[in-house]
Parts: sequence; structure tokens; C-alpha cells
Amino acid sequence: MAHPSIIKTSENPMQTIEVEVFDEYGEKLIKQIACERPLTVMLNWKEVVTLMTLGSRPESLVLGYLKNQGFISDPDAIESLIIDWETSSAAVITKENVDHIEGALKKKTVTSGCGQGTMYGNVMKQLENYQVPQVPLKQSEIYATLEALTHYNDTYKKAGAVHGCAVCKGDEVLSFVEDVADTMRWTR
Repeated sequence: MAHPSIIKTSENPMQTIEVEVFDEYGEKLIKQIACERPLTVMLNWKEVVTLMTLGSRPESLVLGYLKNQGFISDPDAIESLIIDWETSSAAVITKENVDHIEGALKKKTVTSGCGQGTMYGNVMKQLENYQVPQVPLKQSEIYATLEALTHYNDTYKKAGAVHGCAVCKGDEVLSFVEDVADTMRWTR
């Protein structure tokens, strides 16, 4: 499997910043808040969407969004991914035919839930026949995994108001990321 060229114009941005706030008694406090920022996604130089993110793993966010929306399907066809925080943009260049996105972008569904979201095209239609695998889990395994995850959610501990997403094998955390939305990630 070929790996795409990933270009970043700068380091990933700060996850939190310090701010002065006043409590219910008028006392000044110093608190951390999450640094949510826009990231406009382009696919073969066509604007697709602007996502709000902390920016900790923008490559995963961008590729996951494009995959989940059905805009891309072949990870081997991706030639490059450019993340530019100075322009708040991400550009994905693929050899895959993406002419179908024009029609999909015209069919927009606004979803309910935390902060709303947007789906394009017939994403729900693609899921109609999907069968969720039945994986037996013991309550003790779930508790052990939750305990392991408590060592990873630093941004949540500082600022709250973020979601965590993890890939685990048993109670071993293989990958963990926090962001402002519970966006699914794309792993290969």
C-alpha cells in the first residue's frame, strides 16, 4: 500500500488556551478552554466542507470525513494531503474519480445532535444493509478499557467540552484522539 505525501505548513495548533473568567461571586479565575477552529476541506481543489476541530490529528479527520461521506473510497489512490493552518485549509489530491461529488454536495442533510452536522448525498442509503458485527463483551472488559482511557483525555481534563475517540485491543489503547466533535476516524 502506497502512503500519500502529507505536508503540513506548521505544527498542529494548541488544544487549549488560558482565559480569565468570573464565577458566580464575581471572583476572577483562570481557566482553560478548548481551541476550536475551522478547517476547510478541498478534494482535488474543490471545496467540500468546513469542519470545526481542535486540530490534533487533522489528517485523520479529513480522510475520515471524506471516506465516511462516500467522497473517496480507495486509500491507495490518495497522492497527497496538505494541511495549512495559516489558511485554515486541507487539500486532498487523489487519482480517484471524484466527479460524483458535485451531485452529492447539492443533496445536503443537516443532522441533529451535538452541534449539528451535515451529511451529503445518499450516505444513509449506503448504510441500509450494513450489519453491525455482534461482538460479545464482558462488563469487566468494558470497565478495564474505560479505566485505561482515563490516562489519555488530557484536553477534557483541562477544558471539558471535547470528545475522545480510541482504538483499543482489550484494555490496551492503540490510538487516542480528542476533538470538539465525535467524528469517526478512518484507520487503515
